[in-house]
Amino acid sequence: MSETMPGPRRTRRDLLRAGGVLAAGTVGWSALAGTAHALTGHSVLDSADCKFYYEPTGNPVTLQFNDTFYNQLCTWKRWTSYNVPTTWGSPVEAYSYGAYVNKPGMHGEGRAFDLARYNFRNSSGGVNHLSCRYDQWRGTANEAYLRPRYWGLACSLARYFQHVLTYYDNSDHHNHIHADNAIYGSPTNATYKTSSTSQTYIVQAACNFVWGLGTGVDGSWGPETSGDSTSVLRRIGQSSGTVASSGANWTAFCAATFRKAMKTEDY
Repeated sequence: MSETMPGPRRTRRDLLRAGGVLAAGTVGWSALAGTAHALTGHSVLDSADCKFYYEPTGNPVTLQFNDTFYNQLCTWKRWTSYNVPTTWGSPVEAYSYGAYVNKPGMHGEGRAFDLARYNFRNSSGGVNHLSCRYDQWRGTANEAYLRPRYWGLACSLARYFQHVLTYYDNSDHHNHIHADNAIYGSPTNATYKTSSTSQTYIVQAACNFVWGLGTGVDGSWGPETSGDSTSVLRRIGQSSGTVASSGANWTAFCAATFRKAMKTEDY
């Protein structure tokens, strides 16, 4: 099945086979005339019913993206909508700190996105919140509820993008999750590298906070991380290898973690 056009919600078997702000409500286009990268403004993520909002103000916003990265992000959004419980409805709000920002790196090319909150709403008006605002919910009564969802969301992004930065990476990411396509932007190319501290944080935190394995989170690959993540793979039906041995294992781990965190499937 094409990643660009998901079909009906998939079963476990299917899954395993498989900066600058302007007053006009536009984030990051103050230097567009001087950038060498072609950028396009978007006020919605993929469809008119999922709008972008600027997290610091809560106002609707137009973000500037590299076209390829924006299309990859839309594919990710569609995948999430097909892998949450049917009662959740569809994604309707993506609160962000920005995409293109006039600075070096992926943000400067419009190939990065900082996600603060991601909300779903069903036909009855019920809302399910996914919050990346660790700075707001850590140490609160909601932490046990929001943290598994946070790491499920991180895994959904890690299924598409190698560079996913979370609150374990540094304090700059205590209020958002960063994703970019510097290496890849599709599950077809996805890999896990044991040398990646950021990816290892995601593996360890997923094992700990979603799968309940008590895995230590230090960003270093070792016997405990290998053993716990492999036990998850066996639990979800991957019969051999580790998350590092194949892209299929890595994407299966990420997909199942998202689905479990959202209570789509218990495994």
